[in-house]
Amino acid sequence: MTGRQELLNQSVREIQNALSGNGKLKINQKIRLKVRSLSENFGLERDEIENDAVEEFLSRELYEKCNPEKTLSTFCTHFVSYSLNGQLRTEKRHRKHHQTVSLDGLAQDTHDNDWAYSDEFLEPAEDQSLADHITPEDFLHAKELLDLIIKHFGYDDAAVALGCKSRQAEAKRLNITHDAYCKRLQRKIGSFKIVLKEAGYL
Repeated sequence: MTGRQELLNQSVREIQNALSGNGKLKINQKIRLKVRSLSENFGLERDEIENDAVEEFLSRELYEKCNPEKTLSTFCTHFVSYSLNGQLRTEKRHRKHHQTVSLDGLAQDTHDNDWAYSDEFLEPAEDQSLADHITPEDFLHAKELLDLIIKHFGYDDAAVALGCKSRQAEAKRLNITHDAYCKRLQRKIGSFKIVLKEAGYL
């Protein structure tokens, strides 16, 4: 393992440790409060908070800026506190400017269904009047798009996003609040636009 790779691995471990909020320093207490706010007020899960922090650290190549006069743990702890501030600002902006889900009607509430783990939403509708106009190429593109949706959202969130299951029912299954689930789904929908763009659909 190269020295650079070891530094990256150690940095990730220090970021994870910093996010735990362990420690008696004031900055540790602030980190605990920020993580709690992201979780309780904005519905972020621990792995989402951690992934955002690690991604920012790596994308900005901050491991190259570590001050040799300071320990890596100290550097990463201060970075985590800074990163959490950014995440809180982002979530507050999303709450202010994105009150509703608006990606072509995705995530609209529908009647609850009893097939939370099935793939019935992939079955064709009873009305097959459009089938005669669908070419094999159209079907292939639709299948590729559906695969992208399922890979990105997972079966349960895909069912909600496609309007085949209500957000309320999925929130209840996950044992989280309706508001927290909607925010989580909103984030997935927002990032799905990037997936669509990379796949050439936008």
